[in-house]
This record gives sequence, structure tokens and C-alpha cells, in this order.
Amino acid sequence: MANILARKGKRRKWMVLIIVAPAMVLGLLCLDLRRYAYAATWHCLHGDYAEIGGHRVKLPIFWWKQDAHAYDTSLLVRACLANTINKPEIIVSPAIPGETRDTDEEELRATQDDISSRNRGSNPRTSSSLVVLHTRPFTLYCKKENIVVSGIDLDSNLFCHVARGPYLFSYDGSPSREIEAESILSSLE
Repeated sequence: MANILARKGKRRKWMVLIIVAPAMVLGLLCLDLRRYAYAATWHCLHGDYAEIGGHRVKLPIFWWKQDAHAYDTSLLVRACLANTINKPEIIVSPAIPGETRDTDEEELRATQDDISSRNRGSNPRTSSSLVVLHTRPFTLYCKKENIVVSGIDLDSNLFCHVARGPYLFSYDGSPSREIEAESILSSLE
């Protein structure tokens, strides 16, 4: 009798293992792929363009727009796996008065001065450079910052200003997605 109960217990354990393990793996996959499904759904509902700061921007298939909780701030988010450390996003927020310059030359000079002062700093893990993005209505002057540890490029940031512009544009995320972010910002109309 004890042997029969022991066999039934082993069968139940195997049955649970055979049913529960694949269900858990499928659940984890669904969690990982949820952001991709959301991006595809967003594009089905909204198309390839999003309205940000009174301008339209073309978004690739894995990107979508979210309204942030802050006043007049928008987020452009890229789908990625749930366990990704640097989730790529572009933040469009109102500029603080006095933060943007009156002319393109002044904005370029201020960005270059900021970059040179940051590069003079003592932090060898951070490097700054200038990225200029030409859009239809204006030119974006961006300070690009990369964080490098042990020769590995861990994080990339773009902080973009526009002369006489009411908005600031910034990207934070993986260096491998920075080119996508630059192409999105360049598509502003």
C-alpha cells in the first residue's frame, strides 16, 4: 500500500513539473514580450507618427509615445526585454526659462562650452561630445555623454537644446539604441 501511494506521489510531482514548468516559462516570456506587443498595438492605433511639443515625429515600430505625469512632458519609449537595465527612452519636456539661447550660434557655443568643461573634469568614466541633428523646423544641439567602465560602454545620454525652443529633448538608454534615438529626433517636422 505504501508503494502505491509513493508511486502516485511521484506521478503527481512529475505531472506538476510537466505542467507548471512550461506554464512558468511561457509566463516569463509573456512578461518579457509584453512591451513589444504594446508597441505593435500602439502603432496599429496611432500609425507611425506621434505628436510631441507641437511637432510630429516618426517612430520606428518598437517605439511608442506615452504622456508623462509631469506637465506637458512626453516620453517616447522603446520596447525591450523586461530585465533590460537601461530601458531606452526619449523625454520631451518644457524648457526652463533662460535655458535656451536666442540664436543657433549662441546655442552651439553654450553646448560646446558645457562639453569642454565636462571633459576637463576628473571622471575618466564619462566622455562628452557634440551631436548636431538637423530637423525640418530647427537644429538640435546635443551634448552626448557616454559612461564607460572597464572599456564597456554602459550608458548613453543625449541632452538636446533648440535655440528659442520651448522644449528640451533628452535620450537615456543603451548605446546600441542611440542611433535610433538620433534618427527619431531628426525626423521632427
